[in-house]
Amino acid sequence: MISLLQSNFYQTQTDWQTLAVMGGIIVSIVIALAIYSRNAQGPTQGRGGKRFSRRAFRREAASIGLTKYQTRMLENFARTYQVRRPFNLLSNTRELNVTLGKALRDIPHYNAKESSIELKKLEIYRIKQRIDRVFADTNRLSTTRQLRLGQNITFQQDNGNRFTSVITANLKEFYCAQVPMNYGGEHVKWRKGSRIKFFIWGLDGEELMFESKVIGYTNVKGINSVMLQHTTRVNRSVQRKFRRRPIKGQCSFYPVRIIEKPSGRKTVREARVMTNQGRSGLMIDVSAGGCAFACHKPLPRGELIKINFELRRGYPVTALGKIVDSRMVNRHRTSLHVMFTRASSKNLNRINEYVYDFE
Repeated sequence: MISLLQSNFYQTQTDWQTLAVMGGIIVSIVIALAIYSRNAQGPTQGRGGKRFSRRAFRREAASIGLTKYQTRMLENFARTYQVRRPFNLLSNTRELNVTLGKALRDIPHYNAKESSIELKKLEIYRIKQRIDRVFADTNRLSTTRQLRLGQNITFQQDNGNRFTSVITANLKEFYCAQVPMNYGGEHVKWRKGSRIKFFIWGLDGEELMFESKVIGYTNVKGINSVMLQHTTRVNRSVQRKFRRRPIKGQCSFYPVRIIEKPSGRKTVREARVMTNQGRSGLMIDVSAGGCAFACHKPLPRGELIKINFELRRGYPVTALGKIVDSRMVNRHRTSLHVMFTRASSKNLNRINEYVYDFE
């Protein structure tokens, strides 16, 4: 009898141990499934550690100018790539760049037409471009005392002509810039006491305009320079819509003429590229919105052109554009600034891929 009781006791103890182990395993499985389910549902953290709100996310995206389609794309990226703080995708953060980079690398694997893939890639770049503009720091340069030696500037005459120059000195009482040369190779000078305007490009593609008073003229290390009075009056007149990146290499461009042809009762306008009037130049910079290049035989402002260039070997780009500005570099070279008027999605994506360095 005692042996039988002992046998039942040890058997009962073993059963309880087995049940405890099995219970622990079940609890672990339940916890693991809960974590997986939570991750599968996508982002859960919102502003200030609160639970993610899709409504709040869409409201903030709309406030910075993103379209509904772009907002849905970001929501999908947040789920696909398990972004724990999706609101970071609505500002210039490393998380935004990493996420967009992943999306761009995955797009070629989609089962879709090439044209649809290019349009989706273009929309991703547009998201980045919009956020760039909204969060650009426009307060980095507020006085001429912040100008750097060797910094490029562009003087503008009252008639609108522009000439490139460079900062040659920046002292406490005044600063100096190289006296520019006009199209005839002569120095452009202003009377003492007169006010002149000059432009520089800010860090985020913003054109800043200063107006300074001429103090006199001097020689700075052999460079004929104009002495200018410091000013804190800055006019942030133009902000480029797209980020630019310097580029080197040859380009070719051709004038484009608009030909009007009768078609029944209507008159049809047709753009004709003058291939027999081609010219060459050297690229300076490029963006999805336009480019700049230097050449010996410039065309006047307002001219329509077709331009061909390579971002790197094997990546040709063709676009139609309009010359919006011309600036004399020296008596032999003039820089032309072109605004693109027509380019394919494929060409724009090639430019964006070159300009943006996603991780």
